[in-house]
Amino acid sequence: MSAACGRCRATYPFVAGIPWLFAEPGPALAEWRFRFRAMTAELEAQAQRYRASLTDEVRDPLTRNRLKLMASACADHARRLRSLLAPLGATPSGATTAAYGALGEPPLPRQGLTSYYANVHRDWCWGGTENEAAYRAVHTALGAIDPGRTLVVGAGSGRLVYDLHVRRHCDVAIAADLNPLMLLVAQRMFAGDSLELYEFPLAPRDLTSHAVLRTLRSPAAAPPGLHPVFADVSTAPFAAAVFDTVITPWVIDVIDEDLATFAVRVNGWLRPGGRWINTGSLFFEHRDAARCYSRDELPRLLGDAGFGDLRVTEESVPYLASPASRHARQEVVVTFCASAHSRPAPPPQRATREWLAHSNVPVPLPPEVDGHVLAMRVHSFVASLVDGRRTVGDIAEVLVRERLMAEDEAEAAVRTFLRRLFEEAQAPWRP
Repeated sequence: MSAACGRCRATYPFVAGIPWLFAEPGPALAEWRFRFRAMTAELEAQAQRYRASLTDEVRDPLTRNRLKLMASACADHARRLRSLLAPLGATPSGATTAAYGALGEPPLPRQGLTSYYANVHRDWCWGGTENEAAYRAVHTALGAIDPGRTLVVGAGSGRLVYDLHVRRHCDVAIAADLNPLMLLVAQRMFAGDSLELYEFPLAPRDLTSHAVLRTLRSPAAAPPGLHPVFADVSTAPFAAAVFDTVITPWVIDVIDEDLATFAVRVNGWLRPGGRWINTGSLFFEHRDAARCYSRDELPRLLGDAGFGDLRVTEESVPYLASPASRHARQEVVVTFCASAHSRPAPPPQRATREWLAHSNVPVPLPPEVDGHVLAMRVHSFVASLVDGRRTVGDIAEVLVRERLMAEDEAEAAVRTFLRRLFEEAQAPWRP
């Protein structure tokens, strides 16, 4: 089954009955399948590493119980994720775990399958206080006006849009996200189903908290009109001027599109007078410092994008305070509401990288990538010299001979590289 866009004539498939509205649907689906295989392969490899740690030298029964718990949980978690993500159609592959480890991470780690995974358990298990705070921020920003036709961009596993649809009676609510794991959980919760998945707390409170099998469930099935949609917000083919409300929870500072451009894009989705509500942290991490905006820059930036009647509030709320973890924090959340007053010229649709979409188009080599590729080649070359026989001096001698390093600095550079190599290889892995 597929859907067609009458404006751009693109055809989009459905995954688990959910529209797959990526700009290049086929390559996007293949990429998420690869990420899924990489994730489950690493889970199974980690389970094996836990089993391998159960040597005769480990005599403490509590330590042995912890290792057994983690081995069992990682293997079972992989099985449960395979069931949940089966609609992706990711059949088993012959790729090695090492290959997945090298190639499986997305360019932006925050946008992988397990990005914000802890939020799944917050949304649908133990996060009542946090969920209520998130709803209250948006509810207050909405005021007495009905949300009408509502788009929630970056909906994650869907608790905020669920609460809004149930409690504020949206005419239609669209829950858009690019992460299949999150949105497939949301679909199950919207239907009133339950689901068991493991939580792996960042700082477990006790032995049994290292891996906790949680039951996720919604209070009840959502009323009709709540629809999940797979989409990348920067390329999503939403029609112009169709929404009364657009909500972006914890989104604007993690997308790779400039906020000034994204604000114009949001305006285009809103009917005249429609409202944009954003809530979350303003913690920008763009390479370009000019794009790391402060709260004080919002009035000018949103005004240039055609918005007015800006209202901004702040509130300190708990964030990811899992009962199984000793790690939690207070977050000062910024919420703003602005109305679409004028319609600037729409931003250009983000250009598709032809060389990513089509396997027969040459990959470009701009200067910044050329330098990065050279660094990776040097990294790979030095790593290839680690064969279990060469010493630090032997490796340094090769670098000097190949004119990659001066003789008086080669050994120090090799020691620094090897220290980092071993630390990264032996770093604790987290599901």
